[in-house]
Amino acid sequence: MLEKQYREMLNKCSRCGGCQAHCPLYTETGREPYVARGKVELIENLQGGNLEWNDRLAEIFSTCLLCGSCSENCPNGVEVDKMVRAARKDLVAARGLPIIKKNVFQHLLKYNGRLKTIGKLLAFYQKSGLQKVLRGTGILKLFPMKLAEKERILPRISGKAFRDSFPAKTGLDNPKLKVAYFTGCVTNLVTPQVGASVLKVLSSNNVEVIIPVQYCCGVPALASGEMEVAKFLAAENIKYFKSLDVDYIVMDCATCFSTWLEYPELLKSEDASQLAKKVMDINIFLVEILDIKLEPRNLGIKVTYHDPCHLKRTPGGKSSPRELLKRLSPCYEYVELELADRCCGSAGSFNLTHYDLSQKVAMHKVDSIANSKAEIVASACPSCIMQLNHSLQNSGSKVEAKHVIELVAECIESDE
Repeated sequence: MLEKQYREMLNKCSRCGGCQAHCPLYTETGREPYVARGKVELIENLQGGNLEWNDRLAEIFSTCLLCGSCSENCPNGVEVDKMVRAARKDLVAARGLPIIKKNVFQHLLKYNGRLKTIGKLLAFYQKSGLQKVLRGTGILKLFPMKLAEKERILPRISGKAFRDSFPAKTGLDNPKLKVAYFTGCVTNLVTPQVGASVLKVLSSNNVEVIIPVQYCCGVPALASGEMEVAKFLAAENIKYFKSLDVDYIVMDCATCFSTWLEYPELLKSEDASQLAKKVMDINIFLVEILDIKLEPRNLGIKVTYHDPCHLKRTPGGKSSPRELLKRLSPCYEYVELELADRCCGSAGSFNLTHYDLSQKVAMHKVDSIANSKAEIVASACPSCIMQLNHSLQNSGSKVEAKHVIELVAECIESDE
């Protein structure tokens, strides 16, 4: 049964249909069940006993980016993205998880060692020549579910976890601030260069960094309605961070950041509430706390910016990355992106479960990037960056997607 606050919210929806203009999926499909109004109607009928969960409804409720655009633009303040997540929780309670998700959540996300093993296997697949052989022979195209296309989303993987490559604490004699760094799974296993950039920028600004034991933030389980695993992962992270004597907890992943902000509601614990007050996105931290100043070389490379959905609606989440990029001038010449705050279609694993639809959503972003004439598109979410690079490559573009912090680190190198 849907929680009380969401049952009450059902009556706030006037069925005006204004959400249609803001839903990336409705733009591509034109189908009412995929827009907020349609989902609200279905939830109301599920709550009233007129419908029961079935395969078709499960597919409809999985077909949502949770981008929050409908909620942001709803004149009545209906938080449809949160209602969809609550509905998914009911779906899991009624029917359980699909077998693949169940095994990933229960037997992979909860175990750091197993995640690292997967990273090593993927690195071996890429470096051993096996990837080249399989791609060359076209065997991957024989597999179902667009495996050949999905396999190309992953960038080159080092095979060594970031957190295993750096000390748990950077030694500074008299730091002006101490922070704990929550790396997130993608930085730890897929894009260690982002983590290295975070350490470089913070250390160069006399900030001591501690990298404690940590787990997945829990968002894959949370977004899928698997609350037991989400709460387990949140509790583990709180356990390892609560005893640290730090001023802030910084993170480079917009999704991890927004998920940590939900920990107090998820766990109903004082520790979670206190830690949530310390959590900061790295871009916001550099602008609002450190107020860093840079004097980069005059390279004149055009860069634009894509807003991650999970960051742009937090205080400073939209302005801080842009301000940071502007401070990189003249090394990087910032140009605003048309449709900058439109979802790129990644949405965690949505680009895997709904690949074709995800790429259709991404093409609007790719076209905007091309129109900007930028050579680099920056973002603040590793998942968005992987999606953007994949979609840009699919379109034949030579534009590269990079994390904002990577560009900052490059400019610090220029200074030195």
